[in-house]
Amino acid sequence: MITMRLSETLRMIGVNLVQNKSKVLLTSLGIIIGTLTIIMVIAIGRGGEEQIARQYSNMSAETVYVNVSFGQDMDMSAIPKLKPEYIKTVLEENPYLKGMYLRSTTSKEAFFGREKKYINVAAVTNGYVEISNLPIAFGADFSDTDQEEGQQVVVLGSDIAKENFGSAEEAVGQSIRIDGHSYEIIGVLKKKSEGLQGLSPDSTVFMPYQTALDNELLDDFTIPQAVGLAQNTGVIEKAKARLKSTLDYLLDDSTMYAVEDAGSRIDAALESARTMKMLLISVAAIVFIVGGIGIMNVLFVSVKERTREIGILKAIGTSKFDILMQFLLESMGIGLFGGIIGVALSYAAMPLMKITEIAVSPSVGGQVAAMVFAVSTAAIFGFYPAYKASVLKPIDALNYE
Repeated sequence: MITMRLSETLRMIGVNLVQNKSKVLLTSLGIIIGTLTIIMVIAIGRGGEEQIARQYSNMSAETVYVNVSFGQDMDMSAIPKLKPEYIKTVLEENPYLKGMYLRSTTSKEAFFGREKKYINVAAVTNGYVEISNLPIAFGADFSDTDQEEGQQVVVLGSDIAKENFGSAEEAVGQSIRIDGHSYEIIGVLKKKSEGLQGLSPDSTVFMPYQTALDNELLDDFTIPQAVGLAQNTGVIEKAKARLKSTLDYLLDDSTMYAVEDAGSRIDAALESARTMKMLLISVAAIVFIVGGIGIMNVLFVSVKERTREIGILKAIGTSKFDILMQFLLESMGIGLFGGIIGVALSYAAMPLMKITEIAVSPSVGGQVAAMVFAVSTAAIFGFYPAYKASVLKPIDALNYE
């Protein structure tokens, strides 16, 4: 038996692929699309998970919060409001909580010097810095006196300070006017670059809750939210149960509020992202299967067209293994070609995703996985035609018309 050298086998494969380049390109379309799909699916999945992680980065797994359970035809002005004194009662009765603060957000007209802008204002009680991980970069946080007496002071987010005062440090000591009232800037938060449940700390002005009440910045349609921190993850359910019990007698109708924990929401969001990613991977797998079937069909045709060539190889003593490897490597070559084109196209597709505002996070691992899928699919679907070629009888192959 003659064992064909690998270099000679690869040369023959190269010649066959080049001579049939149009057929190879059309055959590899399924692999190209499958490879591109796998890369994009992994990038979208990673982007979604990273977006969720950023969204909840300011909240640890021990965080619990009280939100209104919005429903259809709900009269916002009739919802019983959480109050700062309720937070004090909650903390007195709940040994499972380290702390809790009240937060209400609204949009108001503000003047930075003579320049008018509309800004997000967050009225907060003390504890927001520690519980929501919003450290002060320059200046100071609100004191107990600021909160109790409703002093005309504010703390700015990093971006809003830099945009209007040149730098975060220079903003401290300056003043702004919000809805007709003047406020002294006593502090600037450290830049976070992430959202805080629908609120961007970097572009928000924080003020004492009592100040917002005294200046009538919060209307009947502004719904407060309570955010707390449990002692540890092991007592979260107890903390929520005790909190719900306290709210039952503090509010006329506590059923309008839901007590949740950040950990459960994070897990639910991540699970939703993973489910979507698996669904998209399933679609990509179907594309690969279709592409693999296309390769298998083309190889069957190729075996038919080259039956006499196979007969000659067998007649001069070429082994079944060599013939099988020749057709199998040819199939894998098509898969490799399709994979490379798919990876190349992904570099053009990633920037286009920014237009759709879908979060993507490309990775080398995703490209490697897509290439492995491409070559593996070609090998799997190319094996049977290669095997059929290797078991042809020399006499039948030579007599084939």
